[in-house]
Amino acid sequence: MQFARFRLFAVLVAAAILAVVGCSSEGPDSATDSDGGTDSTVGTPTDTAAALADREFLLESSEGFEPVEGTTVRLSFRDGEMGFSAGCNHHDGAYTLCDGSLCVEGMMSTEMGCSADRHQQDEWLAAFFLASPTLELEGDTLTLTTADATLVFLDREVADPDRPLSGNTWTIDTFIQGEAAMNLALNEVPTVTFGDDGSVQVFTSCNTGQGSYAANGNVVVLSGMSYTEVACSDANSTEADTHIRAVLADGEVTTEIEAAHLTVTRGSLGIGATTD
Repeated sequence: MQFARFRLFAVLVAAAILAVVGCSSEGPDSATDSDGGTDSTVGTPTDTAAALADREFLLESSEGFEPVEGTTVRLSFRDGEMGFSAGCNHHDGAYTLCDGSLCVEGMMSTEMGCSADRHQQDEWLAAFFLASPTLELEGDTLTLTTADATLVFLDREVADPDRPLSGNTWTIDTFIQGEAAMNLALNEVPTVTFGDDGSVQVFTSCNTGQGSYAANGNVVVLSGMSYTEVACSDANSTEADTHIRAVLADGEVTTEIEAAHLTVTRGSLGIGATTD
């Protein structure tokens, strides 16, 4: 196994610091709706920050910016930090809301090798967010605007809702051990299906398995799991077969679904999978 390692580096931008200094938190940015009340999503900075907390948004449309083909711009707000990714590196930094703008103090970034156009897209987006764009949040729609561009985001759970565990065939593409995750080059794609009837069907890339499951929230109890004993054709298939059997064995596992991504963990072992 060869695990990817990422190194964080600090990126401090002088323009961002000036923007923060220039922002003032004095006085509320209130907006009145047609009934004369205050819409909490575009009210005071405190209201807006609360409405942004623990949410992720996907870029829905833009003016002055064209995403690289095949990439999705993701924007998140968690624990006082704003983060974004767009198919290359992940960036994040502490933020405040000042005078109706998003003020980011500086950004940290992972350091992964990507294509030139994706690196350039990351640089453009970092500069955009560090330029203190005006911010407007209305329900599930977030609009950020600078003099040069406007980016319109939609809440991720609306734009790309979580798939149900059952009724989907999940393609296993990630193998987790402790805090590390890896992919394996396999001739046959492993899958797992949780049926609406409580059945489980597994293909490990060289063997098939079946059993039953009962779900209680994100906790799933597997029972009666059995597998065929066909010899795998290569080392990667053998490794995948052994790993999947260890995770999808009788007993309790924990599942987490975000959009079309499923993670199943048993202790320090886990698998990641995707569906349509």
